[in-house]
Amino acid sequence: MGNPNKILLVDDDPIFLTLAELAIKKERDSIEIFKAMNGEEAINFLKSQSVDIIFLDLNMPVMNGWEFLDALPQINNKGNHIFVLTSSIDPSDQRKADENPFVTSMLEKPLDKEKISIALAS
Repeated sequence: MGNPNKILLVDDDPIFLTLAELAIKKERDSIEIFKAMNGEEAINFLKSQSVDIIFLDLNMPVMNGWEFLDALPQINNKGNHIFVLTSSIDPSDQRKADENPFVTSMLEKPLDKEKISIALAS
């Protein structure tokens, strides 16, 4: 990707969204950041916008991360690097993420400088 300039944060925790935005802006202030509180909001957003990177939580109300990934092919939004963010230590979640063609990588919460750098370099 080289130089991402648009990121979508998908998480139902407003504190996480704020901290993640601050951490990303600290690494690269020029990045435009969008937020969605669940997968359904994210899908609706992506119908009219494209982003370079999506940081996706798995456990959310309305539409969780796995349901978001299932719905993604229907909206023809290509070119996203999706990083699943989770506090889950369930090996089946890691396996599902590894097998999903849309997922670039699964990262453990919290989102820190090192994980942001990995994502921005992808």
